[in-house]
Amino acid sequence: MPLSLFWRTFLLIAALVVACLMLMIQLIRVFDPAPPEQKLAWEVASVVNLTRSALVSAQTDRRRQLLAVLAREEGVRVAPLETSDRTEPLTPAARAQALTSRLDALLGAGTRIAAAVNGEPGLWVSFDIDDDPYWLGLSVSRFERHFGPPWWALLALAALLGLLGALAVSAPLNTPLAKLAASLGRVSRGENAAPLPETGPTEIATLNRRFNRMVADLRELETDRAVALAGISHDIRTPLTRLRMEIELSGLPPADKDSMSEDIARIDAIVGKFMEYARAAAGDRQPMRLQTVSLAEAIAAMRTRYQPRLDTAELTLVVDVDPSLQWRGDPLDLSRILGNLIENALLHGRTLNTGTADVRIDAARQAGGCVLTVTDRGPGVPASERERLLRPFSRLDSERSERGGSGLGLAIVTRIAERYGGRCLLDSGPSAGGQTTGSPADSGLRVRVFLPDAPSP
Repeated sequence: MPLSLFWRTFLLIAALVVACLMLMIQLIRVFDPAPPEQKLAWEVASVVNLTRSALVSAQTDRRRQLLAVLAREEGVRVAPLETSDRTEPLTPAARAQALTSRLDALLGAGTRIAAAVNGEPGLWVSFDIDDDPYWLGLSVSRFERHFGPPWWALLALAALLGLLGALAVSAPLNTPLAKLAASLGRVSRGENAAPLPETGPTEIATLNRRFNRMVADLRELETDRAVALAGISHDIRTPLTRLRMEIELSGLPPADKDSMSEDIARIDAIVGKFMEYARAAAGDRQPMRLQTVSLAEAIAAMRTRYQPRLDTAELTLVVDVDPSLQWRGDPLDLSRILGNLIENALLHGRTLNTGTADVRIDAARQAGGCVLTVTDRGPGVPASERERLLRPFSRLDSERSERGGSGLGLAIVTRIAERYGGRCLLDSGPSAGGQTTGSPADSGLRVRVFLPDAPSP
């Protein structure tokens, strides 16, 4: 699986940082090859020799004062070495052995080291002054300064910091591209995309500016198309009305009149869909008449509208909606959604064995809005075609399109839902026999519309 641009940038920067750290460690080793035990032995030997020389050279009455100054200013303590002294070995043993062997070479054979003498912690080293044995104690910080944490721990910490730095560098570089990709995805699905910021690096700002211009041009094109559809539809309806009157007044046989009137009615319905789509496309620029709408009452009004088809068994309608369920929005928008979904079922969702459009309407409350579900038991829609059918003028070249249609019903529902910040989804519904087989040919269609409540002005 190919890596995204973010991960490629991140890994490239991280690898570069880690490589630089490893090179830096190697350079330190090249220019400073002495091991830490050798450095510490040199430092300890220098302190011992200087302290011995200072004590030997100092006057007898000034030695106590010198020891106090060494302890206070340098953290160097001097104490007589007794055979009864309690000592603690320096750990780890391998490091103590290496340090002892180097001090033997610098201070003489028999040099002893300890991590504590008589309960006093530090780095204690034995030495002689005029054949009298003494302890010289150094602070633990001198020891820790030379050794500290192991090199692999430092490398791991540096690598972690390098990875965090790579993340901090690569994220700002890829975030604008990720936003652009997300906006392009929304535009490709026919959704509204918010303008991208036209600030930042020159290349990103130019790219976002051109994207915003493209989105504005597409919106203007969509508006012009909607206005043209509305105008053409209005101009077509006038001659259709005249044709209908002339057919009624003509001496044609009744069967021919009915056939021609049915064709005119079908054209008039398609023209009506064009005008409704134009209104839905322009909905973002029209004020909404916000009300608290009862879904049960809106569906009851829709049932009255389709009562003639219910009486002729052309349509069956099953409703499962809580009478107290309410939604805040424009009641005309809700009526358009219900009408288009029922019309879509009448055109394309008739049960194969009866020829009746068996429609079920469910509604439920969801956080911040409602979910309206309309299900038919018709031929169904293949999963690969469902997203395409939500776009304008899209129709399925199968049994669902035998009765024709403008290909705008679901697009109108989608536009209205998006106006409220919702969405429309297509899914398989129950088959005519009451069970889902999984085949698009007999699974029916379930349309779920998510309608958030419109915010109060």
